[in-house]
Amino acid sequence: MALIRQQLKSGIFGRGAVSFLLAYAGISLSSFVFHVVVSRLLGPSHYGTMGALLGIISLLTVPIGAVQIAVTQAVIDEENKGERFSLSRVTRRATLGGLGATLAIIAVTPVVDRFLHIASPVPMILVALWVPLATVSAVIQGALVGEFRFRPVAFASFTGVGLVRLVLGALMVGVGWGVSGAVAATIFAQIFTMTSLVFSARHELFGHRHDTIVRTHVRDTMLSVAALAGYNTLINIDTFLANHFFVAMQAGNYAAVAVAAHIAFFVPAGLVTIAFPHLADGQGVSETSRGVFRQTLLISLVMGALAALFMTVFPHWTIDLLFGAKYSDAASILSILSFESMAIGVLILLVYLHLARRSLTALAPWGGVLVTVVAISLFHGSIRTVAVIMFVVCVVTMVAAMVPALMTRREPTDQTRDE
Repeated sequence: MALIRQQLKSGIFGRGAVSFLLAYAGISLSSFVFHVVVSRLLGPSHYGTMGALLGIISLLTVPIGAVQIAVTQAVIDEENKGERFSLSRVTRRATLGGLGATLAIIAVTPVVDRFLHIASPVPMILVALWVPLATVSAVIQGALVGEFRFRPVAFASFTGVGLVRLVLGALMVGVGWGVSGAVAATIFAQIFTMTSLVFSARHELFGHRHDTIVRTHVRDTMLSVAALAGYNTLINIDTFLANHFFVAMQAGNYAAVAVAAHIAFFVPAGLVTIAFPHLADGQGVSETSRGVFRQTLLISLVMGALAALFMTVFPHWTIDLLFGAKYSDAASILSILSFESMAIGVLILLVYLHLARRSLTALAPWGGVLVTVVAISLFHGSIRTVAVIMFVVCVVTMVAAMVPALMTRREPTDQTRDE
């Protein structure tokens, strides 16, 4: 027991990070319950549309997540200097950027609706309204993570994204609001999360004694945007293309199985959030950073493999339990997608490591996206073919990003840190 307690206070598990991991586990569980409830209420034909919309939301989190990473790096720089700082300017800019994105999404809504065969513009408009809320939340969360204040982030995320989204989603879809109700629940969840984060960072946002203003670096932000765009596109491109190439029933079946398979990278996705400030603090090359990377990689591999093996042994039971018997026709591809998701879980850690190193290798997922689009466009005879393509591409992409990550690099000098 003493050894376990020591491990929970060292490496990535120190400074309250365990509370975040527990919250992330709760969010993952509630997210699956959300998908289970919504999929059963909507049915396969409408759930395919819901899956495509969630894919769009995931893509929109790319610039949002990039801003969070950039703010974390900037706050760590200020913390290392011992400076007090203010988030007011970067928050205002994030708000304006989010509102601009809202108008842009509304403008392209007719085009997206035609491509995805969505009858009403309401779901896409709701997605557009979610953007500025998520953008402000990302800035504040990035600052709190940079200060290693994981507990307020854990509370806001679990209560908002976890509980509020689940309860309101079930109610709104249950009363007949359909896909629009599910998306609206996501908006209300984000409102709660943002409000809670604002309260936790109120001194950094509204205090007048701070002389230093947090400034994010353009190159870091752009690299983060491009890297996370590639990663998130790779995760969702198969569901997006399935909704385009297949009939509604097949697309819905594929979307459900893909969601189930993503269990295999839930633990790695949670670990990278608490690992990144450690990686960034040592620019991904210090001995501490390399130790955190090895620790996170080992946990990601073990947990991802266990989840993938379980779903491989019990594919029909998993799909029937989560989504119901009407989705069981696609259970045969769960084993393929679960090991693909395991590779994806390792890949996100590699992307964050290369971002901490400020390396262009973080863009490796874009190579996978290009190959996937070409391959699925040429060979989409069945959903099994699409699943095999995704598995092969993700494993190759993971290996391509792993090789330079394992190469030993010189530890940064004090002069490099100051720059």
